[in-house]
Amino acid sequence: MVLMMLQRWDEKERQYRPYEVPDDWYVSTYETDMDTTVNCCQCGREVPFGECYTSMQVHTRYGIGYAVCERCYYDKEWPERDAARKGSL
Repeated sequence: MVLMMLQRWDEKERQYRPYEVPDDWYVSTYETDMDTTVNCCQCGREVPFGECYTSMQVHTRYGIGYAVCERCYYDKEWPERDAARKGSL
């Protein structure tokens, strides 16, 4: 399996790290049809693009966030961000 390379913001180190997702995932930053099925850039779950959030961590090389599912946004990204800001990461 070939991996696609993205970049993930490391909340603790305050810098980007290479981030790989499987080549068969369809990760996206923009869709004209909100019903287009995409993979969450964090967990790979298939979700309609219109139900996604913009990732605070997984970005293009220009800093544009990929689509992330609601569960990863609230249960993974926000807690990591909060912990880093409180210095507990």
